[in-house]
Amino acid sequence: MKKYLHVSVIAALAVVSASADDAALLQRIEALEAKMGVLQEYPEFEEVEERIDAIELATMVNKINFGADFRTRVDTFDYEYAGGKTVSQSNVWSNRLRITMGSDITEGMKFTGRLSMYKNWSGTEINMLSGADPMQGRRPADSSLFVERAYVDWTLLGGDVPLILTIGRQPSSDGPSHQFKDNTVRKATYSALSFDGAADGIVATIGLGATGLPEAALRLGYGKGYQSPTSSMMSYLENSAVIADSNVFGAFLDFGLGLEGSLVQLSAVGVQDVVSNTPDNTNIGDMMLYTAMIELTNIAQSNVDLFAHYAVSVVSPSGKTGSMTMGDGSVYPMGLLHNTPGNTDEEQGSAFWVGARYTFEQLSMLNRPRIGLEYNQGSEYWFSFTQGSNDMANKLATRGSAVEAYYIQPINRYANLRLGAQWIDYEYTGSGFQIGAPMEVDAVGALDTLTNAYLLFDLRF
Repeated sequence: MKKYLHVSVIAALAVVSASADDAALLQRIEALEAKMGVLQEYPEFEEVEERIDAIELATMVNKINFGADFRTRVDTFDYEYAGGKTVSQSNVWSNRLRITMGSDITEGMKFTGRLSMYKNWSGTEINMLSGADPMQGRRPADSSLFVERAYVDWTLLGGDVPLILTIGRQPSSDGPSHQFKDNTVRKATYSALSFDGAADGIVATIGLGATGLPEAALRLGYGKGYQSPTSSMMSYLENSAVIADSNVFGAFLDFGLGLEGSLVQLSAVGVQDVVSNTPDNTNIGDMMLYTAMIELTNIAQSNVDLFAHYAVSVVSPSGKTGSMTMGDGSVYPMGLLHNTPGNTDEEQGSAFWVGARYTFEQLSMLNRPRIGLEYNQGSEYWFSFTQGSNDMANKLATRGSAVEAYYIQPINRYANLRLGAQWIDYEYTGSGFQIGAPMEVDAVGALDTLTNAYLLFDLRF
């Protein structure tokens, strides 16, 4: 450290006194070094040196700020099938770890990332859901860390109409209004009724504050729902049809209502060439998803939070079907929400999700506990992009109805417990899947009701 100070002094004097004669310059250096020698005799000088060293080290290594989010939970599932068969799965324990990171690279550029591990206790199996791209790190698998988010916010324009590009693996999971149940701030951008899972793409955000609408912004997005760079070559070699990429286009309008904690979002998203995800990966059609949501947080300082989401899904089959081989070896055609080759009939589904949460004032030793209630309902042809939901039942994809009640007990500013239960009543099969025709549960003896009771511990720091 002392050497660095001496060099700095000499360099500074060399610049300031470049025009002075050598003798005068040497006299000034000797005088300063004498003063430095006197200062170094004081104990405080050593402490100052150590502090400066620590600052220099922190400046070099603290390029990225890290955080952690850890969860342990236990679930008990009860399944009842049409016809009366029941199955129970109790004492199911799981761990979830998230490592968050962020860095302000320059004044107009910021990086954000999140690595995720989610596994059942002692589990090492990677099931068919956890291996899909939107679900990596979102559904229980082994102890691997997956890149769930990795994106750059790049401010291209400032002023009254700012323009920001968000490039990379997007903040598209755990969106509004999951933050109420998770007891966090809003963690993502898009309505969780329609989107939940990892996604790659690019989004342009245009600030519309100049319009007079509070907190108004327009987002235009592009991404890939499926991409196979080698598909054309493989198709040529195998003399089969080319599998086109699934291209995703979206527009999102956000604005407030002039009330603190309010948010409204209107969106339209289109997907071209939806892939069957069967062994032959056929392009089976296109779909549109329209969503409207409103959130009101701590209404008039009443400790009450309310939210409501409504969405419409529209599918346009191409007439092509993939194929699914059953356990008995039989092969069935399966298209976009139908099973009939050549079918191009458009189908429309809808769903809504509402909820409320109340925060108690501090009760004796209890630190502001919270209670909440949610309800959602989906129609026969309802389909959403929520396959990457952390909710094992993916309740928001339900073709039927679902109720969830919960109690949150904060432990300290970093940790809380949540006790909850879900009741799901399925009316049609295939909730959460775009492949195959929905059928009435009673007609095929499929899963009729699911009950899940859970207790979880959350720690964020």
